[in-house]
Amino acid sequence: MGEKRQAVGPLRKISLLLEAGTGPDKRDLTAGPIAFEFIFGVGSGGLSPFEFQLANMKEGDGLSLRIRGEEVVDLLQHLLIPSLTALESVVAFYLKVKIVRVKEADPKEVIKAMAEAGSCGDSCCGH
Repeated sequence: MGEKRQAVGPLRKISLLLEAGTGPDKRDLTAGPIAFEFIFGVGSGGLSPFEFQLANMKEGDGLSLRIRGEEVVDLLQHLLIPSLTALESVVAFYLKVKIVRVKEADPKEVIKAMAEAGSCGDSCCGH
């Protein structure tokens, strides 16, 4: 019997692979998959719009989003992903997201993530 896939939820550590491109099937804006990890739900303003998109998805799931460059910061909020925030000047792009792993976060990781997210206020300052 297979292991149950973990669902994205509060205070879980989420590991993603991200790719961006100029079309739905293109990956021409990133040099390869971008690995990104974060603690879900620790933002000082609640869930970011990006986190809402991931809520209740499971390991192995994925999604594709069409994003206008000017919306990147609002979409990510406290989640600092430099490779994506650099795309602010692009008119629009497609973001492919794959959930690689979902696991319980260590309490120390949660505290650190909350402190970093809280230091940004309403938007990420690039700490």
